[in-house]
Amino acid sequence: MQEQRKALVAAVTGSALWGLSGTAAQVVVQGFVFPVWGFVTIRMLGASLLLFVVARPAWPRPWRASFVSMGIFGLVGSQFTYLEALFFSNVTTATLLQFLFLPMVAGYELATGAIRWSVRWVILLSFAAAGTILLVGTVSSSGISILITPLGLAFGLASAVAGAYYTLANRNFVQTQSPWWVTTWGFLVGGLVSAPFGFWSLWQYHWPSTVSGGLLLTGLVLFVVVAGTLLAFSLFVYGLRNLKATEAGIAGSFEPIVAAAAGFALLGVALSALQYAGGGLIIVAVALLGASVHSRSEPAKRVTPPS
Repeated sequence: MQEQRKALVAAVTGSALWGLSGTAAQVVVQGFVFPVWGFVTIRMLGASLLLFVVARPAWPRPWRASFVSMGIFGLVGSQFTYLEALFFSNVTTATLLQFLFLPMVAGYELATGAIRWSVRWVILLSFAAAGTILLVGTVSSSGISILITPLGLAFGLASAVAGAYYTLANRNFVQTQSPWWVTTWGFLVGGLVSAPFGFWSLWQYHWPSTVSGGLLLTGLVLFVVVAGTLLAFSLFVYGLRNLKATEAGIAGSFEPIVAAAAGFALLGVALSALQYAGGGLIIVAVALLGASVHSRSEPAKRVTPPS
């Protein structure tokens, strides 16, 4: 399998894990009213510690300001704002607003010449955007509606900006460093920055009084740390190594499909026919992207001149 196709599979798998962890995170921050700053700190430091034990990445020499900025505004920023958007609305609304990062990334790469506008890009972006809206929105005779509050809208838009910055900035680092190196030290930077706020909020938090409640909360948090943070971010960063940021963003649109499926399986949220259609559009967009990546990775055939 070509490196580009491996990268696409990694990005899709990472986005799928984000979708699963989003459903778990909604239960944590809404059902258990778990503090967002504490949740972010546990995710960052927990994933960094596990990655350091497993991957043993080299110490950064020297620390670059741009990398520290990515860890703070990209990693911490995207997770904190997404969780706050989820808390003030729901996982559906937070996912839709966060998905606005894709046109931001595409616009940047178009302006800088990283990609050239074409009919293919129009189709890919349109399918991914329309599919996401149908999947996470509620369509009725009066139009498309989602649960939204002023704070939910503000944090959701901020999460889109942070996600776009994280995607674009990370692609520069992953060209010279391994995905494990980028995620390990990025999580460490983010965890250290969020730690003062996180530890204070955890100190004030009242844990569930029942054993079953405590075990459920612990299990959900661990799942988000391992699957939704360590694996999801590492796989997505690996995808950025051989994909354009816009291509990785389109692969990331697989997240709402998994989030919707998990919501149906775990929370009993039924899907409508239009939501299934939205999921189908996203699958088509990812399939078209896969075909495009495959054709780009195929070596040119040699043409033997006639004798």
